[in-house]
Amino acid sequence: MQATVRILITLTIILLAACGRAPEPGVLVDGRRIPVIDMHLHTGTWAMTPPGFRQRLTDRVPTGFKWVMGPFVDYNLRGKTIVGQLDSAGISAGGLFALYSPATTGIASNEFVAGEIASVPGRLYGFASLRVDDWNNDSAAELARLEAGVKLPGMHGIKLAHAHQQFRFDDRRFDGIYEICGRLRKPVYLHTGTSPNPGTRYEPPYADPAYLEGSIQAFPDCIFILGHSGYDSLGRALTYTDSAIALAQKYSNVFLEPGALGAERADALLGDFLHRIKAGGVIDKLIYGSDGVQFPGYVKSHLRAFVAGMREQGYTADEMEQVLSGNFLRVFSLPPIQLGSGQ
Repeated sequence: MQATVRILITLTIILLAACGRAPEPGVLVDGRRIPVIDMHLHTGTWAMTPPGFRQRLTDRVPTGFKWVMGPFVDYNLRGKTIVGQLDSAGISAGGLFALYSPATTGIASNEFVAGEIASVPGRLYGFASLRVDDWNNDSAAELARLEAGVKLPGMHGIKLAHAHQQFRFDDRRFDGIYEICGRLRKPVYLHTGTSPNPGTRYEPPYADPAYLEGSIQAFPDCIFILGHSGYDSLGRALTYTDSAIALAQKYSNVFLEPGALGAERADALLGDFLHRIKAGGVIDKLIYGSDGVQFPGYVKSHLRAFVAGMREQGYTADEMEQVLSGNFLRVFSLPPIQLGSGQ
């Protein structure tokens, strides 16, 4: 089903899903039910989406139906709707990202994210962020914004997107972010690789996590999670994945996340990616995420494809549990998920 059709029948899908019975939580592997956490989810509003990204979204919709995008985005990206999608996929919890990327994907403030988390208690883990577009003048204020943001109820980490926020991985002016990460024990998630979104920077210093190594070395108490594991989404290639794996192998404070590699766009790459993770000995460094919610059913289809890929690559049940929830719980010092009796 193409993206246009998905959008046009969105409300019908949501209503049917609300009336249906949610599946049992977790993934069944070898007779054992494994809990799942999707650490990579987005929220926001149409009003805070920049024109270029709005255009990219509305280009998928036929003339005469473009008006649906505003109400669709506002409904689809609310905390309760997101949790409904998690429930439909059997996912126990998710990470919800703040955004300050005014030139690319828009703004979802720390306070907005905290409010969405509060609307669905116990289901979402927040990641705070900050603006970097006037850093020479505003760095002190923005670092204060970040420190206040990660202390809001429900916030567990920090979110950065160098390519979207248009600052280089090797720009050491931003090391204050990693100082906060280490001091407050709030892991930082960083978008690596490319993106098809308008306004994104594609040069290697904005996409290749190898350029981050100096900061990784300088802040051993900061946990760095390399989002997308270097996936070159624009080129549909694993261009920077080996760089990401090498850093995870070399440094105890580096982890990986595979957002969007279970999407249709990456069908031809998923097997290779999971093989590289296994061959590189970094299964214990991979934290599952989807880059959702995008459209109704996305988090479910991404999880289904990812689990199928792990099966095909010979991942054991224990290895799958590490990826799907165990590594996240360990990194964020959270208790095990109890799926309940009979599950």
